[in-house]
Amino acid sequence: MIAADLVSPVFLTQPPNDERLFVVDQVGVIRVVKDGQLQPEPFLDLKNKIIDLKDEHEERGLLGLAFHPEFNSNGRFFVYYSAPLRRTAPNGFDHTSVVAEYMATGNNREKADPASEKVVMYVDQPYDNHNAGTLMFGPDGYLYVSLGDGGNKNDIGTGHVADWYKKNEGGNGQDVKQNLLGSILRIDVNSGSPYGIPSDNPFADGNKGMKETYAYGLRNPYRFSIDSETGMLIAGDAGQVLFEEIDVIKRGGNYGWNVKEGTSCFNAANNKEPLASCPEEDSLGNKFIDPVIEFKNTMSFPQEGLGIVCIGGYVYRGENYEGLDGNYLFGVWTQHHEKPDGAVFAAQVSGETGPWQYRKLYFKDRPNNAFGHYLLSFGQDNKGEVYLLSTDEEGPTGKTGKVYRLE
Repeated sequence: MIAADLVSPVFLTQPPNDERLFVVDQVGVIRVVKDGQLQPEPFLDLKNKIIDLKDEHEERGLLGLAFHPEFNSNGRFFVYYSAPLRRTAPNGFDHTSVVAEYMATGNNREKADPASEKVVMYVDQPYDNHNAGTLMFGPDGYLYVSLGDGGNKNDIGTGHVADWYKKNEGGNGQDVKQNLLGSILRIDVNSGSPYGIPSDNPFADGNKGMKETYAYGLRNPYRFSIDSETGMLIAGDAGQVLFEEIDVIKRGGNYGWNVKEGTSCFNAANNKEPLASCPEEDSLGNKFIDPVIEFKNTMSFPQEGLGIVCIGGYVYRGENYEGLDGNYLFGVWTQHHEKPDGAVFAAQVSGETGPWQYRKLYFKDRPNNAFGHYLLSFGQDNKGEVYLLSTDEEGPTGKTGKVYRLE
């Protein structure tokens, strides 16, 4: 165990050429693990910036953190958090997601300057769920941002626009012209005001879609990662009620939601009864990209499902566990409803199209060899080692949050 007495640790990362581990706690603070010890003072406290959180299941809060590739020299880093609804947002919406830049001060960048905030992006959110929230710099130097479809269910309701597929109501996931929801974005934070658009973004000219969009057709890509050796971007996309999926994200790719849930034809009118057929491509002629891993949700398939809500992880590149080298690690929040019973799986990475074969990991010297907590997220350090972030509470309350390193 690396750290304990956290509330709801949802992300872990490490700046380039830095020995410190940074843990994002959903309640609004970034904590530092230095020399094996969780430091008492937060690196950054944003509790006064985020919306009031519920004690029960909660998908808002401080969700993402990315350090600039040149953080040691420029002190720049970026966060993603859920703020109260801004005044210019549509009536009836729930909150506003914020991507913001901050500066760290001191010779060793010991502490963030809370007064240094520069807002990079506002995204108004109609509901409190499906906020995704990963920030990560790619090998191209651009910042990637994951956004959910706006929440509610089935990609319908307030704030869910009509798209080209008339058989299903709603469609933020399929819409690329009216909002950024249900997408992974790619922006250049080293140019423009407040950012520039990479010239090879699929809709960089703005004619067919929004310039920031990198990939779309996603429901809630809560966690994605970029493999340090191959540059492959891999996202865990939470399903509705039947199927969970892991996707290899490609530039301009459409991943099907809400025309499809995984490889099945989604039915917005009855989400437990897939349609017999559906289109194979979108209105722009882009073929839907199937997941490399698809599995059943135990809420609908108690005997066959792997668990509830897939949690995207990392390709293991460390040295502590040779048998996992090059495997993609992912998990589920829990295997059983209302019980802290997350699980971790390792998949053989076999190309960008899949399907990838996977196996469940068991934990020695634990009751029933089970993980035994809600799995909130994964993290990875500069050496490629992977961390598991957990809690025993369904929401951001208490002090049961822990961070483990895979050994």
